[in-house]
Amino acid sequence: MSELVPQALPIHDAIRRQLTTDIGGARLLRLQGVLDRLTFSVVLHWLTSERRASPNTKQGYADDVARFAEWAGEFRGQHPVQLLTGTDKTTVTAWTLHARHADRAVRTQRRTLYALRSLFNYAARNGFPVTSPVSTEDHIPKAGTSNTGRPEGATPVLDLVHIVALRQAAQTDEEHLIFDLLYLHGLRESELVEQRLENVDRDRSPVRFQVKRKGSKWIQRDLAADTAASFLACVGDRREGPMLLDPKTGTGRTRFQIIDTTRRLARRAGLARPTKVTPHVLRATAITALFDASIALHEIQAWAGHADPKTTRMYWERANAARRDAALSSTLATGLDHVLAGLIEPGADE
Repeated sequence: MSELVPQALPIHDAIRRQLTTDIGGARLLRLQGVLDRLTFSVVLHWLTSERRASPNTKQGYADDVARFAEWAGEFRGQHPVQLLTGTDKTTVTAWTLHARHADRAVRTQRRTLYALRSLFNYAARNGFPVTSPVSTEDHIPKAGTSNTGRPEGATPVLDLVHIVALRQAAQTDEEHLIFDLLYLHGLRESELVEQRLENVDRDRSPVRFQVKRKGSKWIQRDLAADTAASFLACVGDRREGPMLLDPKTGTGRTRFQIIDTTRRLARRAGLARPTKVTPHVLRATAITALFDASIALHEIQAWAGHADPKTTRMYWERANAARRDAALSSTLATGLDHVLAGLIEPGADE
């Protein structure tokens, strides 16, 4: 395996420069400080592969690997930690027990383990004699489960009156644009910050966006007149670069700034627990509202960009399962009342 390390080094500097742009120098230094030289070089190549094209995905994966490596270093008393050559199934099992004891959210556990498995699989595909120590059956908790005996926290869904209040709380063109693209067009926060002006046809009516979704799939979104007006006022004469710019730095907005925007709108609107009003809350509320409007599942799935219809249906279940079950229980209770009132004979067909 050691003979493979020098082969990665000639392009190491180029990769480092690209990742400095994508994930930031602080994350690179964190990875370099905790990982052995072999793993560090593989991680850099893994993060720059086409399957991890989104900067937000790269940032999340880098953080997950760094946190796991920091824990593994303490667990094994090793620094820097030999992640690829020293992590076995026992180590992963110990981490899962640690994560449960620390009450880490199930979605956090799943994301970390999937990142680790992806790294090992990438190394194996590129000739390194390693196999993933992560077992789906033994390590990865099922979605929707929890560590505490209570239901895993789901994204809250707002009442439409609160959605109206949020929209009315927008004061700037950028805030109006962010709200509309999250709620009316169902974009993810990552898709919003990655949207570039080169992928917008502003000279047609209506203004059309080309949006890169998960899995590098492209979709089109035609903007309503109000949204288009906010867009044109927000970007001015610019036709290249990130759609949303931070005026202080001249660089594109980050996902954290988009989260700050939705929380700021929630505070202005007087919503309870405004810190819980994230961009995904707007998207989840929009998907639920489409179900409530009796839009077909496959149409909502396509609009939301879900690969699996089960993911789309999950939003309806979260919002309506209790209501549905209450209606079914009420039907059973009504049958009992009819029997007691003598309206039907017990056992008789209705």
